[in-house]
Amino acid sequence: MATETGARSAAAARAVHDIHVLADVDGLGIGSRLPSERELAERLHVSRSTVRLALDIMRAHGEIVTRAGRAGTVIASDIAHHAAPSRIDINAKSARIIDRRTASTSGIPHMLASQGMDCATTVIDAAVRECPPEICRAFQVPALQQLICVERVRSVDGQPFSHERTYLHPHDYPDFLECDLTQSIYQTLQFQYGTVLRAVDETIEMVPAFGSIARQLRVPSGTPLLAACSRATDTLGHTVVVSIDAYVAAQVRLTTSRTLE
Repeated sequence: MATETGARSAAAARAVHDIHVLADVDGLGIGSRLPSERELAERLHVSRSTVRLALDIMRAHGEIVTRAGRAGTVIASDIAHHAAPSRIDINAKSARIIDRRTASTSGIPHMLASQGMDCATTVIDAAVRECPPEICRAFQVPALQQLICVERVRSVDGQPFSHERTYLHPHDYPDFLECDLTQSIYQTLQFQYGTVLRAVDETIEMVPAFGSIARQLRVPSGTPLLAACSRATDTLGHTVVVSIDAYVAAQVRLTTSRTLE
């Protein structure tokens, strides 16, 4: 019990630090309204119970004030400067740059092999579970639908450079969790299930690293990541795979190609 309580306290302390960094990233000052508990949990990659405990700690320290009505939780002190600077400058001159082509069905290991690099894949979790509403919308299924979720980390020379969450519909791919999940998921679908992929749409944005993703990539909170959200469709236009991949920005270069007709 003591160990469990200590783990909750440590998680809450990390969340407090990450809320400080988030305030800096978002430019939130005294009088600014904090995001909701749900949004904080999603952005920091922690549970809502951890967020609540973190907010209780901040409230007790006079850092935030929760007001009745629509005011919500408001920042009461300069929390953006309470934590030591944790964001890093994007300077990749001395880093080993990894080229990754966007909207491609070629697997990361194959891409890296073509660049003379060996890729190691660690499966963090793989299960059928309730998924976020935006993922369910991409599959056109009801909110909180149970989908296959595979969480992986890719590394080169022992250094993690990407965190991946990939979603599939279990009805379309029975026994998928029994496949070798360290391999390219696109190629597994093509070779083992005969799936023909027609298109991959991808959106890329810069986001700060927080919570479990920051720890798995071994970077400080606030480190710039390139977040790529991709949706692969088959020849009928049905969603086959949705993937949210986060790359350490200083280590990866994303290349886009387009054929003009």
